[in-house]
Amino acid sequence: MSVEEHNKALVRRFLDEVYNRGNLDIADELLSADYIDHTVPPGKYAGREGLKRSVAKPRASSSDLHISIEEQIAEGDKVVSWAIGSGTHDRESFMGLAPTGERMTMKHIFISRLVEDRIVEQWGVSDISSVWQQRLQERGSSASAASRSSGWREPSSKATLPGKRPN
Repeated sequence: MSVEEHNKALVRRFLDEVYNRGNLDIADELLSADYIDHTVPPGKYAGREGLKRSVAKPRASSSDLHISIEEQIAEGDKVVSWAIGSGTHDRESFMGLAPTGERMTMKHIFISRLVEDRIVEQWGVSDISSVWQQRLQERGSSASAASRSSGWREPSSKATLPGKRPN
């Protein structure tokens, strides 16, 4: 097995054990002692313990959270994983959204750098638009009433940019 294939398997194991199975202790084995998550703001959820806390939040909000890896690409010491996470939001609040019993789905891209069979640093991007869309729909009726009372209106299809004449 090539180094790249070995690294991809290690990242798959990490995502499956930690996110899907909730085995947060495996982070001590698969992440280096000086692990850095470049996704979080400095000082927040630092290191392995920080990762465990950040994973515990979505797991606590869903009884059936599952991350599936759709694609992986590896080169040298880096592995890029495109994953889709989904779960029923039926437990605790998540991102300020009270449990709805609805299924939530988010797309993720993780870049993991490995040294000596351990993930030493990660970067990530998550598309959380579906969560916010659900939140807006939940608040839609009250937001709509508030916008009518405040005088706010949806832009018309004939809106023009300043200095431009309508057709």
